[in-house]
Amino acid sequence: MQYFYDFFIRNFFLLCIAIVMIVLSIQKRREHKRVSLFIIIIMSSTVLLSILESLQDYLQYEVGNALGTTILSSVCYVLRPFCILLFIMLSGEATKKWMTYVSLVPLLVCVVIYALPFLPGCEQLVFSFEISQYTNKLEFNPGTTVLRFTAHVVSILYFVYLVYASIAILRIKHIGRAVSILICGLVVILAVIVETFFNSKGTIHLLNASIAISTVFYYLFIVAEKNQYDTLTGLYNRATYYTDVNRMERDVTAVIQIDMNALKYFNDTFGHEEGDRGLKAIADAIQANINKRMYAYRMGGDEFLVLVTHESEETVIKSIEGIMNTLKTTKYRCSIGYCYGGYGDSRIALYDMAKTAESNMYLEKAKFYETSKIERRRIIKPNTNQE
Repeated sequence: MQYFYDFFIRNFFLLCIAIVMIVLSIQKRREHKRVSLFIIIIMSSTVLLSILESLQDYLQYEVGNALGTTILSSVCYVLRPFCILLFIMLSGEATKKWMTYVSLVPLLVCVVIYALPFLPGCEQLVFSFEISQYTNKLEFNPGTTVLRFTAHVVSILYFVYLVYASIAILRIKHIGRAVSILICGLVVILAVIVETFFNSKGTIHLLNASIAISTVFYYLFIVAEKNQYDTLTGLYNRATYYTDVNRMERDVTAVIQIDMNALKYFNDTFGHEEGDRGLKAIADAIQANINKRMYAYRMGGDEFLVLVTHESEETVIKSIEGIMNTLKTTKYRCSIGYCYGGYGDSRIALYDMAKTAESNMYLEKAKFYETSKIERRRIIKPNTNQE
C-alpha cells in the first residue's frame, strides 16, 4: 500500500497529463487521426514505464526477487528509447517507410542487448541483481559498461537525429516547427543525461515525465499551427502566404500559379460537394508532386499558388508535369502557369514572378475553355430525362 501511495505522489503530474492528453486525443481522433494515435501510445507508454519502474523498486527493495527485478529492469531499458522513437514519429520525421525501418534498428539492438541477462553464460555481461553478503539485500551489479549503457546511447542517437531534423527544417524556413522539435529533444536528452550520470542508485526516473511534457508542448504547437492551413484542402491558407512571402522573399526562385478548370460547371451541375472534391483532388495532386522546398497555398476559391525556393527550372517543370499526370487519373483538370526567376542579384522580383505566372496560367485556362466548349458562366442543369 505504501508503494502505491508513493507511486501516486511521485507520478501525480504525469498521470494527470496522460489522462488529459488521452481524453483530448480521443475527442480529436477524427480531426487529427495520426497525431491522436501517437499521443495515446506515447502517454500510455510513459505511464507504463512509471508503473514498471515502481514495481521494479518494490521487487528489489522489499521482496528481493532477482528474476522479477531483472525482467522489469530490462523492459524499462527498452521502453525508454522506444518512447523517444515514438516522439520522433509523432513529429513526422520518420514517416517514410525506409526511415521507419532505419530508426527501428537501434531499438532492436536494445532488445537484443537487454535479453542477454536471461541467456546462460551472459548473465554478467549487461547487469545482474544479487543478494549482497554485507546488507543481505538485492543489489544491482553493473556488467560491461558499453552494454549497460546501450539504452542511453540509443536515446542520445535519437536526440542527434532530432537535432539534424531540426536543422534540415530550418533550412526550408519551418522555424516554428524546428524550434519546437529541438526544445522537446533538449528536454528529453537532459533527462537521459541526469539518469545516466547522476543516478548511481537508480532511483531517479525523469525520462517518462520529460517525454510526456514534450508531447504536450508539441501537441500545443500542432494545434496552433492548424490555423495556418486551409480546412478543405490541407494546404497553407492565404494568411500564411503573406507571412511566408515577407519572410522568404529572397529565397523564392519560381512561382507556380494553378487554377481549377470548370469549378462552376461542377458546382452548378453536380452540387458544391462535387466542386469541393475537385478542389481536394487538385490539392492532393499538388502535394504529391512538390518537395520540401516548395510551399503550396490555397489562395481562395479555385486558386492555388506554389512558392519554389532554391530549385532549378527543370525541377519546377517536372513538378508541373507530375501534377498534370496525376490529375489525368481523375475527372478534374487545372490550368498551370509558372515563372522562373532565377538566383542572385539578377533574379526577377517575387511580385513580377507572381504576375507573370498568373498571366501564363490564364493563357492555359483560355485554351481549356476553347477546346472543352464549356462556358465559364453558363449554368448546366443535370439531365433528369429517363429513357
